Amino acid sequence: MNFPTLAALLCLVAGPLAAEGFPVTITHAFGETTIETEPQRIVAVGYRDSDFLYALGVAPVGVRDWWGGHPYAAWPWAEAAREATGATPEVFSGDDLDYEAIAALDPDLILGVYLFPDQDVYDKLAAIAPVVTNPPGYPMWGVPWTEEIRLFDLATSGSTDKAEAIISELDAQLAQAVADYPQLQGKTGTIVYLTTENELRLWGSTDVASRFLANLGLVFPAELDALAAEDSSISVSLERFDMIDQDVMVWPIENRADQSRERVEEMDLYQLTNLAREGRSVWLDDPDGALAAALSYQSPLSISMLLEVLPPLLAAAVDGDPTTEVPPALLPAD
Repeated sequence: MNFPTLAALLCLVAGPLAAEGFPVTITHAFGETTIETEPQRIVAVGYRDSDFLYALGVAPVGVRDWWGGHPYAAWPWAEAAREATGATPEVFSGDDLDYEAIAALDPDLILGVYLFPDQDVYDKLAAIAPVVTNPPGYPMWGVPWTEEIRLFDLATSGSTDKAEAIISELDAQLAQAVADYPQLQGKTGTIVYLTTENELRLWGSTDVASRFLANLGLVFPAELDALAAEDSSISVSLERFDMIDQDVMVWPIENRADQSRERVEEMDLYQLTNLAREGRSVWLDDPDGALAAALSYQSPLSISMLLEVLPPLLAAAVDGDPTTEVPPALLPAD
């Protein structure tokens, strides 16, 4: 099943249901928010939040563009689902929220789970409309997609029926990937970036993308996880390529010359690793950078696409045979 097909299926699963659950009260990191009636004008200010609304078949009037600059802030994996909702939202970009522009959309609900606001930001948003933000108990960048989809379904429909159907669909897709690639079980590895500051950057085991790889069977290296900062980030000097010399490492490339595959492969210390000698690196360097973005988004729509693309690449990388070429990372055919 290719990812536009699954996107359409999720929208069918998320078709109209009677909103019998209102009012609903939702607990989040800043207290409780009561939503009295089914919202009609929803603004999603979190970085990845629009994906979740599209998966649920909900059309927001405003969304946040994390990066990419795609029309309506919808990456390729989400475009079919957006079209199915008929959404043509106002798009906000940049690190700072434009409260006047948000208020001008006259929202009756503001969603901001992948936002991580402080009290001041939350108070400013709450002065505009009811706000649902991060569920309590999760670290920054660590809210599981399953919790976010349930939260958004409850806030927009008054129940979690649609969310549970989507979770079941993706659970089945994940189980199939695990069954198809048993060679991934117990292998060490995670995701690494080359930064503009000439460091290797990783995100700890609580990060949503790290958990995605763990769900496929990979084990996050304990020696790296011990270095995680409060925000889950891990910085490793270029002199310590040995620390990332694992069974497999995934390199998301975002079409920047400073983090290109060529730049990494030119480094002598990289060439001394088993990553280089045995072809254990997986390079997500598709032309649009969509696969790298999908790892960060970790929405139902992006996960579905990743489950089509990533497992066979990982399997080729972990086989220990230097003659096995890891296939190029390409988006599924429409």
